[in-house]
Amino acid sequence: MELKMSASYDATPEEVFAIVTDTAFREQACEKTKALSYDVKVSTSGNDTVIRVSRKMEAKDIPDMARKFVGETLTVVQTETWHPAAADGSRTADVSGEISNTPVTLKGTARIAANGAQSIQAIDLDIKVAVPLIGRKMEPFVVDAIRNGLQKEHDLGHEWSGK
Repeated sequence: MELKMSASYDATPEEVFAIVTDTAFREQACEKTKALSYDVKVSTSGNDTVIRVSRKMEAKDIPDMARKFVGETLTVVQTETWHPAAADGSRTADVSGEISNTPVTLKGTARIAANGAQSIQAIDLDIKVAVPLIGRKMEPFVVDAIRNGLQKEHDLGHEWSGK
């Protein structure tokens, strides 16, 4: 199931990139999403910047049909590989993730680009729940949970960018 989101910031693409690659920002985002525990790593691989966030979350608001797959908590692991800036300052990232020990995966792209005096951060994900018969029924719940987390991260980004 596809998930597309975007947020605009009163900042340059370089400033938005600095925010999203800041370890403290990612840690605060984990706290905003009420992670029970988390681990944030920002590193480089060649010319790329790699962000890996692992967060343990309470498995509340999970439909009964999914509860047997996740238990009381779930661990969400997300990796973003941000590539060097293009000539116009825009950046793209490959995004991948999973909910550990479940059949849930996500894959997609993210982009930061100028839009007039602002910058847009957009994400386009394909989320899969690989469970025969009920996977498609579970995907909307997973997408909503991811959307809510991303919205909290975008809201925090606005705070950080001074908007």
